[in-house]
Amino acid sequence: MNKIQDSGRMPRRHQGGLALSALTAAISMLVVGSAFASPTLNWQTVVNNNVAVPVDADPSQRNFNSYNQPSVNNGGLVVFRARSRGGQPSGEPASGIFTRDMSSTGNPVTTVMSRNTVAPAPTVVNPAAGYLYAPTGATFNEFPAIPRIDSRSNTIASRGQTQPVLQVTDPSGNGTRVGTSGVYANPNGVLTSGVTNLGNVPGLTHLQVPGQPAGTRFDQFPGSPSVTDTSKIVFKGNFAGGTGVYWRDLADPANRVVRIADTTTPGTEYFGGSTAPPSAALGHAVFIGVDNEDNPSRGGIFMADLVLSPSLQKMAGIGDGVQGFADLAADQQRLTRIGEALSFDGRYIAFWGAVGTATRAVDLQCPNDGNADIRQACLSQDNNGVANDGNYRFEVARDQGIFLLDTGANGGPVTTLLARTGTGSQDFLDFTYWGFSGHPPGVGGGDEPLDGEPPRWRSAQFLAVDQGNVAFKGTTNEGLLGLYLQAGQAPLQTLARQGNDGGLLDSDASGLAITALGIERDGFRNGWLAISSSMTDGVESMAGIYITRVPAPGPLALMLIGLPWLVARSTRRRQR
Repeated sequence: MNKIQDSGRMPRRHQGGLALSALTAAISMLVVGSAFASPTLNWQTVVNNNVAVPVDADPSQRNFNSYNQPSVNNGGLVVFRARSRGGQPSGEPASGIFTRDMSSTGNPVTTVMSRNTVAPAPTVVNPAAGYLYAPTGATFNEFPAIPRIDSRSNTIASRGQTQPVLQVTDPSGNGTRVGTSGVYANPNGVLTSGVTNLGNVPGLTHLQVPGQPAGTRFDQFPGSPSVTDTSKIVFKGNFAGGTGVYWRDLADPANRVVRIADTTTPGTEYFGGSTAPPSAALGHAVFIGVDNEDNPSRGGIFMADLVLSPSLQKMAGIGDGVQGFADLAADQQRLTRIGEALSFDGRYIAFWGAVGTATRAVDLQCPNDGNADIRQACLSQDNNGVANDGNYRFEVARDQGIFLLDTGANGGPVTTLLARTGTGSQDFLDFTYWGFSGHPPGVGGGDEPLDGEPPRWRSAQFLAVDQGNVAFKGTTNEGLLGLYLQAGQAPLQTLARQGNDGGLLDSDASGLAITALGIERDGFRNGWLAISSSMTDGVESMAGIYITRVPAPGPLALMLIGLPWLVARSTRRRQR
């Protein structure tokens, strides 16, 4: 989940209110030894460890201390998942989905849903004869995925885990409580049950899995749901025998779930394989579907209109040739993997891809903090032949790239390489990051994803697209992690890097080194760029969510900043 949190030390000495950092000197962005230009940006604090959780989410108003990557809409409304610290006397950590409107100063952090929020039960549209239905008033237990927001409205979509939300009594008087997992949204500000695992309940057939035998219900909704056009949620759903991508319009409670694609349809490129959580914008959805998640030979990126009978168009696929890797043999200049995290703005798709078959070894170690059951599961699975030492080794793709796909280009989709791994001064070491997560059988998941999937190492990439400009996370050949920006034809730019002074982002973190940076696929909209970060000097620490506006670079700025690197990058940037 790439969670950002502090190091467990006491909060910084700066207390009260939100700190707004307006560091305009270019030297504050400079990283010694960086081969990339650094723009001058004014970062603002959305929330940090000096901010109290809203009272409706935590009556004791403990401070925030843990954050996932934020999402933002065109108007600067930021949505994020965050927690407080737990422990006595207040008990379990406060946890929830929160927003802050950054379009003007002084707006507070507000709660969308928290562990104190009653989860709305689904609307029973066609009650079965003799059945009685009653909401249980159950509150949320946890929010196991990053929330997302519609680019053109304030509607937020998030997963939620609950105690059973609905009491169903059959004609003989036998009652049962059901409904523990779902996708929730707030079109027009009203928190609504979007889809739950209740499709097998009489009277709730509009929530069953489409394209499957009558009464088939969803088991779980892995990953983060997407939302577009104010009321349309788009999500991945697992069911007995398969998985797929679906959408539903919440404007009418009677609207059924609509299938975009699933893995049970013979003849499709992803038949019997897997689909990934989708992204949606401007009435369209995009997703990854492959025949084999671990070693794909068919499939790729697909796009569909959000209509009642969607048809799919393949945008890019496994085996497609790509430019920008002329140093490799001709048969190695083809996509062999595509990352699940597609960022989509309605026309452009930013994605990660691996090219060729060459690999390199990556060594990983089990986390030493977090959920105890997850840590133990990690220790018990290590794959290096030494039991319980917590060390793992994986072979990962050596040749990787960050790509921009123009779905509206004349003549059909066009894919362009923006950045790659390699040995050149403009190249990176890696764009892939790892975490151990899952749901240990028979135990609670704590703060880990509750997808019904067993705990294991998972890899992910982090990027966001806005009108063809792409921000992404990468690690240089010197081993420095950072966030980078490819804006138009400008040279690649450094936004922030590991080791920078935290005052770059947050005046409350001045003198502390940046240790972690996060970005989400909906974190870059209409020039608003929202990120998460943590900082420490080994004693004091700070963490938070930060936002800036990314201006379009002018011609003179491009000339002055980009001249030394323009020739070096011209052979592979923006190639068709």
